[in-house]
Amino acid sequence: MSLPLDYSGNIENEEQAYAKMVYEYDWSSTVLGPINSWDPALKNALHGIQFLKRNLPLGKPLRETWPEVLDVLTSQFESVRLSGKGIFFNEFCYVVERDGYTEDAFLKHTFSPVFQSDGSFCAIFFLGQEITQNVLSARRLKILGEFSRRISEVASLGNACQIITKVLSNNNADIPYALIYFVDHKSDFGYSNARLMSTTFDYDDKTGWKFPDYLPETLEIIDLAKDANKIYDTYIELKRYNATYSFLKCDSWPISLLLKEGGHIKVLLKDDSQAVLLTTKIFIREGQELSAILICGINPRCTLDEKYMEFLKLTVSHMNTFLLHAKTVEEEKMRSKVLADLNRQKVSFFQGLSHELKTPLTLMLSPLDDIITICSKEASMMSHLQLIRRNSHRLLKLINSLLQFSNIEANKLKVDYRETNITEFTQELVSNFKNMAETLGLEYVIDIPSSDKFNQAMGDKIYLDHDMYETIVFNLCSNALKHTWKGRVTIRLYLDHKDNKKMVVLEISDTGVGIPEKALPNLFQRFYRVESQNSRSHEGTGIGLALVKELITYHGGDITVTSVVNQGTTFKCWFPIGHEHLSANQITNQINFENPIASDRELYNNRQLYLEESSQWIINNTREVQNEIIDKLSIDDQDMDVDKILADDVMSHDSTVNAKKYQILLVDDNNDMRDFLADLLKEFDVFRACDGQDAIRVLKKLKKLPDLILSDVMMPNINGYELLDLLRSNVKTQLIPVILLSARASENSKVEGLDKGADDYLVKPFSAQELLTRIRTNIELSILRRKISFQRSKQEETKQLLLSISNKILSGLDLNETLLNIVKEIHHRLPTERIFIVKNDQSGFKNNKIIALYEDEKNITPMTNQSIKFNDGIKDKSQTLTNLQKSLNNNPGIDVFLDVYCNNACKNVSLLSAEISLDNICWGWIKVHRSPNSVWLDSEIELLQQISNQISLGITYAKMLEENATNEIKIKIAEAASMAKSQILANTSHELRTPLGAIIGILSSFESTNLTTDQKEMINIMSCGSDIVLSIVNDILDVARLEAQKITLTNTTFDLLELFESTIESFGKKAGTKRIELIVNCEVDKLPRYIKSDPERLKQVLSNLLSNSIKFTNEGKIIVTISMQLQDVIDEDKNKQTYGQTIKKGNFIDQKYIKQAWQSYSQSDMSMTKTQDGTGLGLSICKSLVEINGGEIDVESQLGKGRYKECIVELF
Repeated sequence: MSLPLDYSGNIENEEQAYAKMVYEYDWSSTVLGPINSWDPALKNALHGIQFLKRNLPLGKPLRETWPEVLDVLTSQFESVRLSGKGIFFNEFCYVVERDGYTEDAFLKHTFSPVFQSDGSFCAIFFLGQEITQNVLSARRLKILGEFSRRISEVASLGNACQIITKVLSNNNADIPYALIYFVDHKSDFGYSNARLMSTTFDYDDKTGWKFPDYLPETLEIIDLAKDANKIYDTYIELKRYNATYSFLKCDSWPISLLLKEGGHIKVLLKDDSQAVLLTTKIFIREGQELSAILICGINPRCTLDEKYMEFLKLTVSHMNTFLLHAKTVEEEKMRSKVLADLNRQKVSFFQGLSHELKTPLTLMLSPLDDIITICSKEASMMSHLQLIRRNSHRLLKLINSLLQFSNIEANKLKVDYRETNITEFTQELVSNFKNMAETLGLEYVIDIPSSDKFNQAMGDKIYLDHDMYETIVFNLCSNALKHTWKGRVTIRLYLDHKDNKKMVVLEISDTGVGIPEKALPNLFQRFYRVESQNSRSHEGTGIGLALVKELITYHGGDITVTSVVNQGTTFKCWFPIGHEHLSANQITNQINFENPIASDRELYNNRQLYLEESSQWIINNTREVQNEIIDKLSIDDQDMDVDKILADDVMSHDSTVNAKKYQILLVDDNNDMRDFLADLLKEFDVFRACDGQDAIRVLKKLKKLPDLILSDVMMPNINGYELLDLLRSNVKTQLIPVILLSARASENSKVEGLDKGADDYLVKPFSAQELLTRIRTNIELSILRRKISFQRSKQEETKQLLLSISNKILSGLDLNETLLNIVKEIHHRLPTERIFIVKNDQSGFKNNKIIALYEDEKNITPMTNQSIKFNDGIKDKSQTLTNLQKSLNNNPGIDVFLDVYCNNACKNVSLLSAEISLDNICWGWIKVHRSPNSVWLDSEIELLQQISNQISLGITYAKMLEENATNEIKIKIAEAASMAKSQILANTSHELRTPLGAIIGILSSFESTNLTTDQKEMINIMSCGSDIVLSIVNDILDVARLEAQKITLTNTTFDLLELFESTIESFGKKAGTKRIELIVNCEVDKLPRYIKSDPERLKQVLSNLLSNSIKFTNEGKIIVTISMQLQDVIDEDKNKQTYGQTIKKGNFIDQKYIKQAWQSYSQSDMSMTKTQDGTGLGLSICKSLVEINGGEIDVESQLGKGRYKECIVELF
């Protein structure tokens, strides 16, 4: 559709009107006198001033215009006057009067002295900007940030309120005081009471809260039922600026009103200060909610505007977050209490579970024993059957312990105390471990007196539960052997006194690893284990000693422990004599003279369980790995070259991947598990270690690092995680893949293992096939990673070499000397007998010259002449190997001669040559020699090719730098000339504007006078001429400012369609005069009405384009298209919207002038333009203004079809 045309005229802007008022002011009535009498410096200051307050009266004293800050400004003015130096203030606060109210105004401003021509002080130039809103915003953001920082400190709802008021009291500029009330809600009667939770006011133990008198009635508990029907109708209106604010006047806090209406309430206090009540809610549980009221005091020197209210609402929002977090914390505490209850239920569950597990275990063990009895000991499956029985017994032992604990917790443990010969019973029990101790290399001392003497000394009978006593003895003896590597284990039975009572003491001591002192207080707690202890096995549940203590307590006794790390541990079990401490119904009076051990099947099984577990430690007795291969190797860890090992590994895996077995280090403290895994991994070379510490020792002795480490997590001395940390922290072992095996099946355990650097994590029990697959996959991935690492290392070395070559060439030293240093460095990376660089003779005489030479000292051949003719015709391709042909084809400029005579070396050599090019011309060659028939690897050929290319680039770049230095001097000279030209034009244009202004002003004065027709025509001619000259002057000034990058855009909101209408209409008459049809195509509905940009510059661009169109179109039509389209050319990734103007015009532009059309002072063919006015600046200004605004402008032209200009402008 067509755009309607409407002429709106020109309106003088506010700045020009104000400037006119300043210059026309009667300054003669002031102490400054007439403006014509002013010093030039004062006039210049007046010309450049920017007034902060347009409504300040001109020529009036400061004490009349701004009396509230007179004292502050006077001292600042006096400082400037006396020092003669300017002062700058940032965020200076002035207390000012506005609309009858006192406010804080923050200014960023400067005072500069103005000196007259004679050097004397005459005035102060003030330039400032009010930044009150910026300061307030930063101050309020600081408070909100403090809320976010301290939310982690919240522990409860009450604590949350205290933290909130603490933050507000530390930042009280915007909220001088605050009170927080919680409102209890009753479903039947609504809100009942409001309780004061926290406030910023101080508290006195005698008088209570110190609330100021100007507050309404403030109680700690407010009965909202009394205020439910209270009427609040006294509102006071306060006018500030152009807004009116309404405040409630009341004698108590209107909390009930706030709860009814929601939102917020503004209150006017007794001293005319202000406060705001805000509310928020959180849901406690289903059907119950908590309302929180925040009462905020308002800064009396700040207007309670929308921004202030927005800050208060954000504060309430943070309070809501605090309360929600506090509710979460309290719920977490409640959940912890529930978990404690669940723990008691868990004990009961274990009790039932243990009973249920013993039934299937019994059904498994009985047939298993029968199979083992009838099966031949030489059968291949015997080892598997024994493995199953041992671990079934271990499971049974654990179930028995859990069952005893469950019975103890439930007070259901069955006891049977009987008169016992403690010396014989103890001797029989501890003797079961004698053979095992001797096998482990330990001295096993049994110090138990004879039965007659001991019973006589005891003087009374002792009553024991045989099951319990057996568990106590077996547990303590087993622990002593488990934690003792050398020395002795001593078992003593004697009498001693404790608490003035004679008691029997069973003492079991060892010379083992000992227990840290900090662990002793927790030693008898359930499930407590001493970590990182140097024991024979890490297996166990941590309930053994806790169970021992409970069983001794059932006998009325006690257990004590003393221990020193690396010296040993002593346990003393105290048993009381007699039966006074026991219940009569728990004592069996009948004396059983049978062997208490052999007579009871259950006791025998219990003893067997402990002995079978201890028998596994015999295999781990020595800390040395029983592997003959390892024993024969003795390579110190410090002598292992990780780079050499890595290179060997890569080459070996690349060439003989199927001819060798991969090596695996197996680490597990359980002997059965090690045997099982070693048998499962028969396809690999397996090395064994019984814990992490043993694994480190094995790694130090291995000649070659293993391909994979398979490790358990829970182990003594150094566990799996600690071993993994050691491996990953050492550069020699950090690339070894590690698979962790663990019974911990939780997701957190898996994440922890993988996070520590494990390559894989497998949960027990696992599938054998899955384990093998994971091992193979991780080994293959490890080999691939090592190959990549090796290649990257070589690439990095090559990169550093090439970089060094470039740096040497660009260092500015003599080229021949630089090339000599380069060939020396190349020789270290590419072992050769001889390496040299030959420069090509461009004269045609083929007198090529060696300019850099380096020879291996062991193979130096006297060089007779450095100026040598190289016969380029000798290229015996038959001497090259077939497998080098591909490399030669892929690397032009490379020559290889496996056996060729070298004139300057006087012998046959294997030659590798790479061409050095400069501007696609052979500059020379880099050549390397080896002994005849030496083969050149593809990597060596590629390296020499890269070196030659780098030398070529370096020489080319050095040459370019030399040429660029010369060109930069020329450019600087041209830029200086251009700047001088622009400055002259700018100065000239400034000088022309003064007389033009006078002429235009005089001509405009004739508009209201009566003139003849001829006179009016002459006036119009002079006006048109003046406008043309002024337009040219303005264009010259714009060009000068654009070239100096001093032009700025005014970003304002304006009516886009109105600008198009007024601009196009102004050219409609001109087009009509030439009988040219001006057509406007515009989809008004799809264009935004108001946009934000610089309207004057957009109008200037559009005017220049329309002016050119009318100027160069003699007949036909001009089409102006205005549309909005997606910008997919400038920025394909963003859907920005742009506005375009498309103009078609008549005359053809030669293609050779199109590129020059956007240059300043450039015009098309003079045959077309000589009859037209113009300076050649219009299109240049258009292009610069469009690009400054983030857009594009382009022109196209075809013969006979006129010009086609397209302008795409981004408007933000």
